[in-house]
Amino acid sequence: MRRIPLEIKGVLAGATTSILILVATFAASGTYRSHVAQETETGRTPLTAENLAAKGRGLFFQSCAHCHGQDADGGEDAPSLLKLQISGAHMALLIQSGIKDEMPSFGKKYDAQDTAALIAYLKTLH
Repeated sequence: MRRIPLEIKGVLAGATTSILILVATFAASGTYRSHVAQETETGRTPLTAENLAAKGRGLFFQSCAHCHGQDADGGEDAPSLLKLQISGAHMALLIQSGIKDEMPSFGKKYDAQDTAALIAYLKTLH
């Protein structure tokens, strides 16, 4: 019986993990888009880009600033959110789902429009 070298097992585990992350990101993106489309259909008027970012700023100070800092440059327990290099869909996934043992989920607190507002604000920090 041949044994599979540890390096190959590592590569397979890494590839599997990468595929799972991609699938989760695309699934979250589809969920996010369907929520936005559903809200538009139900008559909620979308905010302008400027108003969306302003609303997001308020939500940021309400829920995020105590960990990420008032100017989003990070805190003792949370990273800086300045110059984020992730997509809006990935930001939405993190806001809605949180990060186990690191960041709470805001999926029950914020709907898709609130999440979009937070993302619009975070994108102004670049």
